[in-house]
Amino acid sequence: MTDLSKVETVARATWRVAYTGIIPDEVQRRLLDGWYSAESLRRALAAPRSSFFVAESNGAVIGFAQFVCHSVESAELTRIYVLPDRQRSGVGMRLLDAGLAELAEKGLKHLTVQVERDNHNGRRFYERAGFAEPRELTHEVPGYVLAVVEYRRPILGSTPLTPAEPRDVPGWPSVSK
Repeated sequence: MTDLSKVETVARATWRVAYTGIIPDEVQRRLLDGWYSAESLRRALAAPRSSFFVAESNGAVIGFAQFVCHSVESAELTRIYVLPDRQRSGVGMRLLDAGLAELAEKGLKHLTVQVERDNHNGRRFYERAGFAEPRELTHEVPGYVLAVVEYRRPILGSTPLTPAEPRDVPGWPSVSK
């Protein structure tokens, strides 16, 4: 598995861009410290019915995603982040494709994801990836209430969101579990 500090680095770099003006800086720091500490990431990797994918380019971690199965029919995309300078290059869709393929092999039917309500770039990403049926929710975290939108999409019968990997292109990011 990839050095967990590299995953934490991606999370911290991405959160600064994704949540500025949405989640206060102090709340971001607190959540990142709790959710992306080495111990928290080790627990996430060891969690039953969980899959963690990492995207790398030239040996550097540029993105990651975690999927958690909640029942025999449904799973949740609990986190997906790509470095800001690598966004809109297909890395996020490749991470999503990797998770969808694994979930389809397991026979799951639905994937949900929650995104901060005012994270318009994140919401566009999920909508382009076939997520729909939005519903607004709130989640209390210590000292703050997150306003989120939950989306849902089918798993089975989905075609890949990105073209096949061009193996002869130097520096093309790889996605691994």
